[in-house]
Amino acid sequence: MNRGPKEDALHEPLNAQLPASWLATRVGADSAELERLRRGGQLFASRPDGSDEWHYSAWQFGPGGAVPEAVRRVVRLAIDKGLGEARLLELLRRRVGLTGGGRMLDLLFQGDGRRVISEIHAAA
Repeated sequence: MNRGPKEDALHEPLNAQLPASWLATRVGADSAELERLRRGGQLFASRPDGSDEWHYSAWQFGPGGAVPEAVRRVVRLAIDKGLGEARLLELLRRRVGLTGGGRMLDLLFQGDGRRVISEIHAAA
């Protein structure tokens, strides 16, 4: 699906790659917890060329740097099913329902991962 520049700008913050140190100092995320979740396949992270620390996509975090349980479950399932982060984020950006409403991502942050889990199973 092609989006225009305005729509891309709306989603740009979701794609922001945040260093673990930034998350710890700016939003109070627990560095040890981030590492535990990354190793457990419950967070997507990458290590950009030349960086000595992990960077995490902003879409995975709620207020105060917390990672909602629904996000953890969905990331784990996506990894288990072989869906990369880009494909998962594409699913999460989908609108829920025919008349607009929220996105799949909104459901996750409301604590309801059931619909997203069904979408992952269908996409795998």
